[in-house]
Amino acid sequence: MKVVQFPRPGYGWGKAERLRKHNQFCHVQNKGRRIGGKFIVLIFTPSSILYPRFGITVSKKCGHAVVRNKIKRRLRDILRHTKATVVPADYVLIARSEAAQASFEAFRDDVQALFERVERQQVKSQSH
Repeated sequence: MKVVQFPRPGYGWGKAERLRKHNQFCHVQNKGRRIGGKFIVLIFTPSSILYPRFGITVSKKCGHAVVRNKIKRRLRDILRHTKATVVPADYVLIARSEAAQASFEAFRDDVQALFERVERQQVKSQSH
């Protein structure tokens, strides 16, 4: 019997809140809707789980390992602080090469604007 892990309260980043397997990423990328920002491409698909799950992808186009890790750290921090307000779904965030030169504030504003667009689209689709 498999024990279900529920997300940790607060600002934690538990395993249940992440997309970790290749097939989870592929499912979201193949079936999901894409929204592009200046620094991030956000792909999302509805989920039966009652909380959002996130996957982060940063390719070598963004820079060497130190730069890619910096982008991932920034994204995780932004998601950690905004996950409570995000519509429950599965999300894959793909960093664009411009993310390497972005300031933290511009990066955060771009991610938050993308999540607001997702929320508007979800409300619009539910009202029809």
